[in-house]
Amino acid sequence: METHNDSVPILLNQALKESYLCGNDKRIIKSLAQITTWQYGHNASLAISYGYQTIEEYNRRKITGQNISNKDIYKVYNVMARSYEAKGIIDSTAYFYYLLNDEIANGSDTSKDFAVSVYSQLALFWLNTNWDINSGYIEPTKEFIEKSRQAEKNLPDSNLQAYTSYMLQGAYYLCIKQFDSSRYYFLKYLDLRKKNNTLNVTWYAAVYLNIAETYMLENNPEMALVYLDKTMELKEKLAGFQRYLTITKLYYARAYYQLKKYKAGIEYFESAISNNAMNTLFSRELVEAYNYTSDAYHAIGNNDKAFEYKNIYTQLHDSLNKKDRIDMMNRLQIKFNIAEKDKKLAEQNLSILKTDESIKRKNIIISSMSALALLLAGLFILWQRNSKHKQRLQQEQINSFDQKMQIANLNATIEGVEHERKRIAAELHDGIGGLLSAAKINFELVKEKYHLADKEDYNDSIVLLSNAASELRKTAHNMMPEMLIQQGLTKAIELYCNSTSNNSNLQIQFQTAGEILELSPNFELAIYRIVQELVHNIIKHAHATKAMIQIGFSNNIVDITVEDDGIGMPEHVIEKGNGGIGLGSIQNRLKAINGTMHIQNLADGGTGIYIEIFVNKH
Repeated sequence: METHNDSVPILLNQALKESYLCGNDKRIIKSLAQITTWQYGHNASLAISYGYQTIEEYNRRKITGQNISNKDIYKVYNVMARSYEAKGIIDSTAYFYYLLNDEIANGSDTSKDFAVSVYSQLALFWLNTNWDINSGYIEPTKEFIEKSRQAEKNLPDSNLQAYTSYMLQGAYYLCIKQFDSSRYYFLKYLDLRKKNNTLNVTWYAAVYLNIAETYMLENNPEMALVYLDKTMELKEKLAGFQRYLTITKLYYARAYYQLKKYKAGIEYFESAISNNAMNTLFSRELVEAYNYTSDAYHAIGNNDKAFEYKNIYTQLHDSLNKKDRIDMMNRLQIKFNIAEKDKKLAEQNLSILKTDESIKRKNIIISSMSALALLLAGLFILWQRNSKHKQRLQQEQINSFDQKMQIANLNATIEGVEHERKRIAAELHDGIGGLLSAAKINFELVKEKYHLADKEDYNDSIVLLSNAASELRKTAHNMMPEMLIQQGLTKAIELYCNSTSNNSNLQIQFQTAGEILELSPNFELAIYRIVQELVHNIIKHAHATKAMIQIGFSNNIVDITVEDDGIGMPEHVIEKGNGGIGLGSIQNRLKAINGTMHIQNLADGGTGIYIEIFVNKH
């Protein structure tokens, strides 16, 4: 039987009534949770009202010892947060989001993608609530992006929550005006979604609009138009999401204003504000659009329209600033209000406990007998568990000792190799290098003494001596780079990449992301050797012409990405992760510095190697 939308609340309330009649606690909570969820899409205030009723019923039945699943109440917390966010009540929004965060931190029974969903919502909450992220709220934003990234490691690639952290990092870098990094993560997010066929039209539109905004903030409207055109190609599929189409038109107006094509920009703006979706759109995009459209009208000589829109801009700008000030005050009250809500919840729980106290007295005798039996069983279980725990601790100590010994041996081996490199480099530079320099000086003296300046064979010999001395110095430098000691890791790798590009057919693009961490010399040397070995493998095996090396720093993590456009890597090498001496050396170094490596062939050809290293800041 077909169920009409207006009959849904009637059926849900009927189910709730029947649940109360039969006294089924699980069905009561589930019915209330379903009504709360349905109301969120229709009336945020009613959703909040039913949400509190659900929480009250849940707490009453939980205190009296009923066995009720927590999953329905988690859904209600999520709906409450979103409902308060829709109503602009920031402190209550934060309260319920952080309740969900606490449930995850306490190890509650939740699905694998539940944590990713909650952490991503918290990250976006801080981004949207604090438009200027550098005003002091960068830490909570970074914290929840990192938590989302860690949580999504447990998800399969086909899950709708997978790769969410890439989108969050794109939004984060957009807010702090690191536009290259922002575009990199947005495009990476799209690429991974496309590969796993988990991308929908609103994600396409959102990413394209964000990328277009980065280019307009860089005053590059030509590239912004490329991505706006991509968004407009989705026009038919976005018919049910008019807000995206409206913002696209406002961005078109902004791009054409930057190109000084004022009439085209005005046409897009006028088309945007005639759309019904504008009734629910009050944002910085709209406010700023009135400002530059006013300037556009002034530029074409229509001063009346320019004056009208400038007045509208002023009014909206003042209103927006007022709203921002209110939001700031709400943020300052978040912690206080959360404490007040916890206090009220505790008082409510105390009242319920007093009500049920009389019932508990009647069950004291039966409970005492049961408790005695349970106590004896519990003591036996504790004794057995304690015995197993001691055995497990002993085994863990043995395993930890073995692991420490392995790492110590690896470090000793690596230190020995580096010491030998340093010794050989010194001997090459000071020994053989000195001999070559002395030989060249003697040849020069012979040339003067015997007048051999016009002898071609003699001059060729001097050139060969100079080249040999130069190559020897390069070899000694690569074995123990002084630049690493003098100027640090990133500068040393950048110079190495430039030198390799100048002396080979491989063009290397090197970039960093995030605030560069201060690391110990041994740690920097290990990373330098890893990058050096990876570049050597590309030149030797990949037949590539271009490569990209990126080192990202965030909190206590160093990410290394190396991608090339070569012939790719054999699948058996990728599966084993150890294709020979080169990769084996890299794996040993990573094991010694607490790092992991992932290798994959890229869809457009070439190989991608992704390394993640956990570090202690020096």
